[in-house]
Amino acid sequence: MSLALDLSSTAHCPAQTGVQRVCRQLFAQLAATGHTPVPLIFDRYARRWRVPDRAELACLSPTAAERPARRRGEVWTFTQKLRGHLARFPEPDWATLRGVPVLAPEIFQPNTFAAYSTLRHHLASPIGAIFYDAVVLRHPELSPPASVARFPAYLRELATLDGVAAISDASRAELLDHWSRLGLPNTPPVVTIPLGLDPPPPLHPPTLEDPRGPLILSVGTIEGRKNHLALLEAAEILWAEGRHFRLTLAGMHRPETASPALHRAVELRAAGRPLETPGAVSESRLHELYAACRFTVYPSLYEGYGLPVAESLAHGRPCICGSGGALAEVSTGGGCLLVPELTPENLARALRVLLVNEVFYRRLGTETAERRFPTWADYARNAAAWLATLTPRQPS
Repeated sequence: MSLALDLSSTAHCPAQTGVQRVCRQLFAQLAATGHTPVPLIFDRYARRWRVPDRAELACLSPTAAERPARRRGEVWTFTQKLRGHLARFPEPDWATLRGVPVLAPEIFQPNTFAAYSTLRHHLASPIGAIFYDAVVLRHPELSPPASVARFPAYLRELATLDGVAAISDASRAELLDHWSRLGLPNTPPVVTIPLGLDPPPPLHPPTLEDPRGPLILSVGTIEGRKNHLALLEAAEILWAEGRHFRLTLAGMHRPETASPALHRAVELRAAGRPLETPGAVSESRLHELYAACRFTVYPSLYEGYGLPVAESLAHGRPCICGSGGALAEVSTGGGCLLVPELTPENLARALRVLLVNEVFYRRLGTETAERRFPTWADYARNAAAWLATLTPRQPS
């Protein structure tokens, strides 16, 4: 089965955010599972659809994550801009693509969405999209202003497509509830397709020989909604008690919403606390950190899925996380210590438990060994099967 994928942003985004990880894995795993993914790029300079060039194809590979980016956002080279202005890129073979369904796995921008009408004209096929979360609606104060301004229109645009696959039941419910409150007619069907994981590596006990104590790991972009400031204050409570442990926050820094947490991290390091904030790390380094840590903590206030929680459990490492929304879904089945209110004091109590209560820690470790998660190949197969069920809807 052939599928067209709108990868306009990911082909120019060297960062490995959650959305970019989904896009890269979909592109790779669709091919690995017997499908034919056809990547399409909406060229903002040529103002039309085209096939990707060599550099864009390289950026779509999962191995692109081995070169961690320092910031989000698209990067267009001078040559790509010039060739776009001069219309020097080849167009897709529209005749071959006739009837091929389209998947939009990115949070598309207005110009790309407007160009979907061109895809409908050439392909005469349905367009489905992936929906991640409604964090911008739930926590606008913790979201970048540009995202807050864009998101309401994006949700309305989703309602004009032929189907939407949410990454969790919680995200699906929020999207449907939002459309219902808007009173939108003729909205598309929405299903849940949980995300996948890389096949877990062989499980080993964590390394504990460091004189500063065991490693606690937190994975995720350092931004406002991830609540890293509360985690740092919780760690300081325990360090002040004389507890010996190391803390690493692995993830890209977003100062526009996380400057208080980043400033606090600087203060704690200056005070000699064993804290590291390496920024974005490669996939191989991330596996090393999971293998080295005693457990992980994910203090996020809101998630559409909670991929770092699932990754931690797949690596055999217990995880401290919240208990609401999508995190309740991914934590169901064991291996997690749930913290309903993610305050510094409550997080400190949870950290203390997994540092000192060996019996409870080992029980959670046993539970992680029994957890099973879909792989990225499973996700690609499920997404392709769902897309095959869609039909173009009549506009309302």
